[in-house]
Amino acid sequence: MGADRVEGPLKGNHHRTFAVRVDTSSALAKEFRWLKLREPRDGVLWYDMRWFPSEDVVLRLLREPFGDVVRRVPRVCDEQVQAGPPPVLIALIQFIEGATLDRVRGGRAGRVAERFLRQIEELFAALASVDADRFVEYGSPVVAGCADCNLAAYPEHGGSSQFLSRLLHFTFSHAYDQQRQDMDDLLTDLGVPPEKLGEFAGRRPELTDRPRKLLHGDLHRKNFVVDRAGALWTIDWELALVGDPLYDLATHLHLMGYPADQEAEVIACWERAVGPDAAAGARDDLPHYRAYKRVQSLCTDVLRATARLTAADGSEVEAPAVGIAAGSSVAGPAAGPARLAGAPERLRAAAVVVGRALEAARPHLELDKTLPLPAVELALQAFLQRTGRR
Repeated sequence: MGADRVEGPLKGNHHRTFAVRVDTSSALAKEFRWLKLREPRDGVLWYDMRWFPSEDVVLRLLREPFGDVVRRVPRVCDEQVQAGPPPVLIALIQFIEGATLDRVRGGRAGRVAERFLRQIEELFAALASVDADRFVEYGSPVVAGCADCNLAAYPEHGGSSQFLSRLLHFTFSHAYDQQRQDMDDLLTDLGVPPEKLGEFAGRRPELTDRPRKLLHGDLHRKNFVVDRAGALWTIDWELALVGDPLYDLATHLHLMGYPADQEAEVIACWERAVGPDAAAGARDDLPHYRAYKRVQSLCTDVLRATARLTAADGSEVEAPAVGIAAGSSVAGPAAGPARLAGAPERLRAAAVVVGRALEAARPHLELDKTLPLPAVELALQAFLQRTGRR
C-alpha cells in the first residue's frame, strides 16, 4: 500500500492507531482515501467483556450479509505484507473523515442535536434487525475455557439474567484480577471496603427475557463521526457483543451524559427502534445495568487514573491514552515513559474523575458517604508513594 501521509498515534485505550492517507497511485485509492492501521498496546488490560477476536471480523459480517441494514460503518480491506505461501495479510479499516460527535455543537451542554438522535435511533433499529445468531459462531469467550464468559449459551428462559451475570463475573473475577491487591488497597483508602464490591457482584437480579441481539458495546460521542454531509458513522466495534439489547442502551446512556429530559427521549427512541419484544421490561431492568456500569466505571477509572499518574511521574509503565466521553474516564494524549510537567494539576484532575465515579457508584455499593475531593487526592498520592510509583 502506498501512503502519502500518516497521522497518529490517535487516542485510544487498547491500540496504537494511525490514520494513513492512501497514495493516489495505489490500487486501494479507487476505494479508500484514508485507512486506519492499528497495533495492540502491550500490557494494556481490557476492562470490558468482548466476544469477537477483532474489530474487522465484526465489520466484515456487517458489510457482507447486512450492508443494506447497518449502514455507515467502515469497510475493511486486506493488504499483503509478506509473500507466501501462505501470504501474510493485515486488515486495514476505512478511516472515516469528519468530526466526532463530542466536537459537534448541539445546544446546551451535553445535548445532542435532534438530527443525530434520529440517526442513533436508526442504528439501534438496524442492530435489532440483525440476526445475532449468525454472529455467535465467529466469536468465543474472552477468557478461554471459562464457561461463565460464554455468550453463545443464551437460553430461551433466563437469557437476559444470565447475560448480566456473565458481565458481573467477567468484571469481578477476571478484568481486575491481575491488579486485585492494588485495587482493594486503594479502594479501601478511598472509603470503599473490598467486601462492598463482593456484595454487589453477588447480587443476581432476575431480568425480563429479551431476545439476543448484536450489541456495539461502546456507543459514546467519540465513536460517532459526523461526515461533511451530516451523516453519522459508527466506528470502533472492538467491544461488540451478542446478548441483551438493553445493555447497549445502558452503556450508551452511561457514556453519553445526556441531560435528563433528552435522556428520557433517547430511552423512548430506543424502545421504538428495537420493538416490543427487545424492549420488554426495559424500564424495570435498566437500573440494574446502569448500576453495573457505574460500579464497573469506578474500578476502571481508579486503575486508569493511577496508571496515568504513574506515567506522568516518569515511571517505565506506559499509560493508555484515554479520551473523554461524557461521564467517562480521564483524558489525555498517549503518554509513554516521560516526566511531564504539572504533576499536582494531574493529581487533582485524577482526583476529580475518581471522586465523580465514587459518588455515582455510592448508592449501588450502599456507602453512607464518599470522601471529599482533598481526601481523594491524598489517597491517590499515598497509594503512589506506598507502591513506589511516585
